[in-house]
Amino acid sequence: MATDAKQRKMSGLQPPHASLMNLERLRREFPDFDIATLPTLPEGYVDASSYIDAAPSFENEERGLKVYVDYANYADRESGRSQRFCVSRYDEEAGDYEDVALSTNDWAEVMRFLTA
Repeated sequence: MATDAKQRKMSGLQPPHASLMNLERLRREFPDFDIATLPTLPEGYVDASSYIDAAPSFENEERGLKVYVDYANYADRESGRSQRFCVSRYDEEAGDYEDVALSTNDWAEVMRFLTA
């Protein structure tokens, strides 16, 4: 039987100390979010979490993408979305991340999209 750490590694999830990303915003804006359930994002993404959103988010200004990572437990999700991960594109006219490019529960699918 795999240990919790091995299971997280196999699923693409890393414990908080494995990430080099500064997660102070996430901790402040979503204090009840379990950081251990946060998947590892590719380089270039920074914590852009804000309490006005339903879930923590990470953006890459250069690529014009923002990734929302909702709570692992569906019952904890304020958004009511069944998909845990959402990627939005920056909309120049709206001046915000409006266009949903991907919505899924599969982190591997998100990584393929982000690294394409």
